Amino acid sequence: MDHANEYNVDGSLLGLGEYILLEILNEMKLPQDAQQFLAVCRKIHQLQTHPRFAKIIQSITQITPAFVIKEERQGRAEGNQFLHSDENQYCTIAIDPVIKEGIVRIEIVFENTIGRWHRIIGIADESCSFAAGDRPQDNGNEEKTVRYWSYIGTIEHITKWIEGNDEYVDGERIAVEVDMTTSPRRVTFFVDDIEQQNSVIGIPEAIRFLASIQTPSSSFTVIKFERLIKSSAQGVVESEVFEWGKEWKNK
Repeated sequence: MDHANEYNVDGSLLGLGEYILLEILNEMKLPQDAQQFLAVCRKIHQLQTHPRFAKIIQSITQITPAFVIKEERQGRAEGNQFLHSDENQYCTIAIDPVIKEGIVRIEIVFENTIGRWHRIIGIADESCSFAAGDRPQDNGNEEKTVRYWSYIGTIEHITKWIEGNDEYVDGERIAVEVDMTTSPRRVTFFVDDIEQQNSVIGIPEAIRFLASIQTPSSSFTVIKFERLIKSSAQGVVESEVFEWGKEWKNK
């Protein structure tokens, strides 16, 4: 076509307007799709200079957490922070949205938890619900969750006390990353960006992240919640992989 401008295709698609490429990008949900689109789009440099480009990319990669608070006495949310009530009881909070696709990583910092036992992070099958006073494994949720405890760094599922991961404390950045693109699906843990030894495969097709605290007036803050183009997990020396739904054994 020699007269592209006349047909409104110079920088767009036939008859669909000057910024249709941005609209197409805006409809994408996964960063992998956006990456492929940008790789084949010959107008990429024009897109990058448009004021909407950065906001669209951020909307694809960044996730806003929503804390699933079942009862007022569990505590309250303030932005990306959850604050425990003044009651001395476990408080387990699932975090929306439900994750069903892509590679997603959440990073949390615990605050004022006191004691070695009072911090747990992990994942739960989307069917799980946590009432006030519940630990992640209570009320039939033991087989529906994977828990990474701060004390000694144990992970648990059906089996308890699987050692190998690092212990963690208040102020450290604890990350959980799920890769729903691999077969089998996998969850990997990180402490201050250091990949941990034990990971879990065969996780459910739809999960939520979870965090659990006990100390009165303690809190946790979601500092990152994002979709990734590729997994951060590289594998570590003496790594061990455990399977969801199975009994586990320590080395």
